[in-house]
Amino acid sequence: MKKNSIIVGLIFIFIGVVIIGAQLGFLDFSISSFISFIFRNLTTVISMILIVIGINIIFRKYHFVKIITWIAFIAAIIVLSQWYPSNYKERSHGNNNYFGIEKKEETLYGELDVELGAVKIDVNSTDDKLIEGNIHGLNVKEPVVNYKDDNKTAKIKIKTFEEFSVSDFERLFNKENIKFEDSNLFLNEDVLWDINLNLGAVETEFDISNLQVEKLKLNGGAGKFKLIIGERQEEIKIDINAGASDIDIYVPKDSGIRVKNTGLLNPLEFKGIKAVKDDKYYLTDNFDDAENKIKIDAKMGAGSITINAIE
Repeated sequence: MKKNSIIVGLIFIFIGVVIIGAQLGFLDFSISSFISFIFRNLTTVISMILIVIGINIIFRKYHFVKIITWIAFIAAIIVLSQWYPSNYKERSHGNNNYFGIEKKEETLYGELDVELGAVKIDVNSTDDKLIEGNIHGLNVKEPVVNYKDDNKTAKIKIKTFEEFSVSDFERLFNKENIKFEDSNLFLNEDVLWDINLNLGAVETEFDISNLQVEKLKLNGGAGKFKLIIGERQEEIKIDINAGASDIDIYVPKDSGIRVKNTGLLNPLEFKGIKAVKDDKYYLTDNFDDAENKIKIDAKMGAGSITINAIE
């Protein structure tokens, strides 16, 4: 068998495996999560490149070795970027993924900043803790909470570790550590929230119908987003910046809606709501007079947005 035939065959096998992985949902490609993994683990990636170069120097007479090693390197980066930092047990918690932060009596405002990779997460409300939940991720840190204005405002940050350790690499290939459970966040319904979410390839259900939210910023890769909005705030501003995504937004039928939709190939559909486009925005007839106003600014690479009325 000719070497060229082997190389071509390996390339086709690699492409086929990647396509099957994407179809089955094991791989959910997101440029943001791919680039994020490389920059967060630059030392590890450079070390892998040096190993590949070293192997190629040793076996420089064998052209097919060069092809195989670089294919293996690319495959490793793809797999690691997809699974880091989601779907595994947390380093700091062992088998216990739960966290909960008590609400101080004087706390009235919350600023939540979440930075995670590819993850399936649901967000809802609670009348107990300030914030609680389960984040199933390989390298998720303990939430960091700081207070200001005499504890009136709580600043909460949830993010991942920036380095990918050897022990994490071992866990990657241990089936016992793989977790396919959903992650959950519960926010206190008596606190006025300003929320900033930075996610990779995701599937998210964000129910803020019982929450008081002034601003919500969502930055995500490719994925599916379901957002349910209530009437507890007179005005809420929502900024969405996503890759190729399908976004379903549910709003009270009597709310005043204003939508700005920019990006590539983003069909916008209204169900149960009548909205008319002016120079910049899609507006409902009752926007100026509505007691509850919802302002949405969506920037997407591709995908679709559907605004649904809630009876």
